[in-house]
Amino acid sequence: MKSLFKPKPGLGKNGQSFGETYWKDIYGSGLDVDGSYNAKQHAAYLKSLFSLMEIPVYRICDFGFGKAHLLKEFVKAFSPVKVYAVDASREAYLDLLKKDWVKHSDRFDIQNTSLEEFKIPKLEREPVELGICNSVLQYLPDQAIPSVVEKLGKYCNYLYFTVPTTEDYKEMKSELGFVDPFAFSRSKQKYRKWIAKDFEVVGYNVLQSKWLGEKGFKEDFFRV
Repeated sequence: MKSLFKPKPGLGKNGQSFGETYWKDIYGSGLDVDGSYNAKQHAAYLKSLFSLMEIPVYRICDFGFGKAHLLKEFVKAFSPVKVYAVDASREAYLDLLKKDWVKHSDRFDIQNTSLEEFKIPKLEREPVELGICNSVLQYLPDQAIPSVVEKLGKYCNYLYFTVPTTEDYKEMKSELGFVDPFAFSRSKQKYRKWIAKDFEVVGYNVLQSKWLGEKGFKEDFFRV
């Protein structure tokens, strides 16, 4: 029998909000979190790749910025004229507003809302060149993912994307004793199926939208 329970937007699998407990117990110091301790290397990699492919980046949107380590390094690397950022966590939102590199600039549009409810009509008319969605989709229920992924595909030409799969969680539990009660554990095949409708995989962590005209990655061999 199908469950009648409908998860509320912005909450984890366990029904809890991404508050102080989440950031303390799950995120910790961030010293062993990919995209945090090595955020500078991630930004340097993508900046180099986009320079090679001659893809300019003028606007960025971070879908689920969290501690914003990755966003900060991407802003430094690409120097965008406009930056959109959204996160369901009130704590993350307030923390980002306090950052010197944010509060002393007028290029930021920061919103505290879930990806399910996030909506910027301007991005439907003028998509950003680069989106970031780093380790976020595992917190969304199955029924929310197709519409969210379609939204991302319409909001950005390219998406720097990661999501832990069931195999990743097994490895993290075995090696680190790490378990995330906020997250849904899903197979690579399931995520691939959701992504395939709206994006092509064109490189490590790099997706290219199927909705938009920009096709900087043209080689057929590398498109999955």
